[in-house]
Amino acid sequence: MHRSLWVRLLIYGGILGSVPVIIVGIFAYVQSASQAEQRVVNEKREIIRQIESNIEQVLTTVHHSINSTVDTPTMDLALRRPIVAEDFVVYRELRSELVKLQSVDTKVEEVMVINKDQNWISTNIGLSRFDEHPDYERYMAFFELPYNTSWQLLDASSFDEKIIRRNCEYSISLIKKMPTRMTEKFGLVNANIPMCSIRDMMSVNNHSDQLMILDEMNRIMVHADDELVGSTLEDLGFTGVEWEAEQSEGQFYMELDNESYVLTYSLSGFTGWKYISITSMKELMSESRSIGWFTFYVVLTMIILSSLIVWLFSKRLYLPIEKLVNKINQRSNGKSGTKRSEVQVIEEHLHDLFSSKSLLEQELTLHSKQSFMLFLIRLFQGHFSEREILDRVKLYHLDKKSLQWSDMSVLVIQVERIHQDEGQQEKELRTFALRNMVEDIVPEPNRFDAVWVDDLLVLLVGVHKQEEQERAKLLYEWTESIRNYVYKYLEDKVSIGVSKGFMELISAPKAYDEAKDALTHRLKFKDNVTIHFIDIEGQIKPSLYQYPVQLEEELLLAIRIADERKAISLFGQWQLEMMKEHTSIGDVQVSMMQLINKLLRLYQTNGMRQSEDLRLQEGSIYKEALKLRSQEQVQRWFVERLIVPLVQSFQQVSESNFKHLSDKMLDYIQNHYGQAITLEQCAAELHYNANYLSSVFKEGTGMSFSDYVAQFRLQKAKDWLIHTEKSVKTIAEELGYKNSQNFIRSFKKVTGKTPGQYRQDKQAD
Repeated sequence: MHRSLWVRLLIYGGILGSVPVIIVGIFAYVQSASQAEQRVVNEKREIIRQIESNIEQVLTTVHHSINSTVDTPTMDLALRRPIVAEDFVVYRELRSELVKLQSVDTKVEEVMVINKDQNWISTNIGLSRFDEHPDYERYMAFFELPYNTSWQLLDASSFDEKIIRRNCEYSISLIKKMPTRMTEKFGLVNANIPMCSIRDMMSVNNHSDQLMILDEMNRIMVHADDELVGSTLEDLGFTGVEWEAEQSEGQFYMELDNESYVLTYSLSGFTGWKYISITSMKELMSESRSIGWFTFYVVLTMIILSSLIVWLFSKRLYLPIEKLVNKINQRSNGKSGTKRSEVQVIEEHLHDLFSSKSLLEQELTLHSKQSFMLFLIRLFQGHFSEREILDRVKLYHLDKKSLQWSDMSVLVIQVERIHQDEGQQEKELRTFALRNMVEDIVPEPNRFDAVWVDDLLVLLVGVHKQEEQERAKLLYEWTESIRNYVYKYLEDKVSIGVSKGFMELISAPKAYDEAKDALTHRLKFKDNVTIHFIDIEGQIKPSLYQYPVQLEEELLLAIRIADERKAISLFGQWQLEMMKEHTSIGDVQVSMMQLINKLLRLYQTNGMRQSEDLRLQEGSIYKEALKLRSQEQVQRWFVERLIVPLVQSFQQVSESNFKHLSDKMLDYIQNHYGQAITLEQCAAELHYNANYLSSVFKEGTGMSFSDYVAQFRLQKAKDWLIHTEKSVKTIAEELGYKNSQNFIRSFKKVTGKTPGQYRQDKQAD
């Protein structure tokens, strides 16, 4: 035996102990590093904002000061004067105002004024002719600048006359054209700030970032290295420089010599310059690396501690299993030669222990199910006393369910269609499906299991006290669902009989009989229905009933004359008469037996041979009729089983019989036309039914009996009027008329003339 279970416990315990610690450590590191990185980034942005604020304050001050000086009367007067010896006072006042701009706060070291129209330039050195100045061409170029006010980066060393006092290679100059209120500009004010002064304002203690200022063209204006001034970031070797449009500040990553840098910038809304800080990613991540190493050591320590705890606890958990496996191996004497784990040993042992128990439980469950079904069948059949019912209910654990019911009913479900061609297996599947469907529709707390009794599916249902008021609604919903689902999924129609409500299980047999009695009334309905015993209970009482004798005689006559369509129509009328609401089901069945007797007697009295389509054995005929379940089945059975075969049998002998009877009736008319003859008298003379003879006569002559008699007498009268001298009265008497006036009216009605007129007309011809 291998200690594989202990090894698994160690492995699983180690994984369960280590993985959460590692996940927490990684999460803590990521969060801490992210927060540290964000803090450093925010510090960079704050430094940039502070530098921008300090420099922009100086530039704004210089700009406002220049604007104030330009708009003074002194400046306006100086721009219109050539500044000769007589204008010394104006010049002194002008220099006084310009000197005020040169202070520590403004960082301005030189302010010069140029008037090209009056040809003079004023600097810290003094007043001179502009066209004689050594930097005349440089200053004239300032007049071509596109804007009236602009900040320019100037190379101080490129001017012949110093523009700043400080030893700084570059100057940042504010150049403003004058006069401000005129379109044509002929004057300039130039305030020069050493770039070194701006650079000094950008220095930050303990700050290793590269700080710089870019102009609107993204060229370096201020940098710690003067040699880089005027270059771009691309010129310095940076790649991945992407400025975000219309963003006042931002940050992006770029590369230099395969090393990553973070560029943080702020865009000035005053000058359009970009204040930039470039930081190495190594410096940015230095704090994160410290956090990472600290997290690693903490996680490693926790993993070691958790592994030690897992080892101790797994050992303690494994000891009982080890003892159990050792005892199992001792009892089996180590017969198994294969290497098995502890779990396999225990599993095989448990399988051996419970295999017999499992088989026993399966057999008990099967027998218990069959026993319960038998109990329900015998309960409905009334084989138990009240005490036996209570004992069985407790045995099958139904006492709690039945005690909760305040009212119970029995449902008897009958399948309308009889599947005669269905095999045994198909029948079993159909009955199984129907039973399961019924049990699924009615909730389990409201029913016992459904059982088949003969060909009826019987279900006992109950409602709780809180559902008592909705009993009728629940029964309606259940029965309608059963009918609809059976039709939808099994393509069968079912009718359901429902008993009256009862409270004790001892009344279940009576309720079962009530439900079956209700189901027998299915014959009175055209479609499959749900019939409640309480609805038909009043109809069970004896009531006056009149059998439709006239319809029966007409039906028999239609069969005898082989009129199939009329026979089927008359049977439909007979069936409707039978199924009236006041007719009890017993009367319906008695009427069906009576009609069958009449049809069999009709068949036998006419001496017909039994054909293949008409196999009539009285015992089987009655049994078949009593099994009919619906009006549709009754209609189809009578038509197919009796009426159509009888009509076909009579049809075979009708032609010869009709001619023979018609001839006899014609002879009777010729021999008795002088009497008051009727169809009934003729039928009595010939020993036939009057209605039957009427149909036969009309079939043979195309006329009714009375019409033929009237026509025969008329023809006789015409013949006597023409060929004899008999009086009208004599002719009327010989033709059977008691009153000659009746004869005259009848004759005139047909011919349009009286007998006397008719004789005169014929004699005249």
